[in-house]
Amino acid sequence: MGLKTLDSFDGFLTHSIYRQGGLSDGHKEMLLACICVGAGSAPPVIANHCRKALAAGLSRDDLIQALEITAAVAATRTLASGINAVIAAEES
Repeated sequence: MGLKTLDSFDGFLTHSIYRQGGLSDGHKEMLLACICVGAGSAPPVIANHCRKALAAGLSRDDLIQALEITAAVAATRTLASGINAVIAAEES
């Protein structure tokens, strides 16, 4: 990847994530923390977004609920994959 490509990607990230207006900074950081959890990011990355969300005024309870929702969706997808495998095994 060339430097121009990296600069363009950095501009895209900055514009889409940190532009003013729309979601509050706390909600943006909460969303980033949840997406990082789902993507399997390193714990320090997730903690950094949580720290920023809390510093921006988001409550601990709201942040935890968002993370619980993230975990519930992931668990549902995992369970569905397992159940679908059992159904496929029974049909063969």
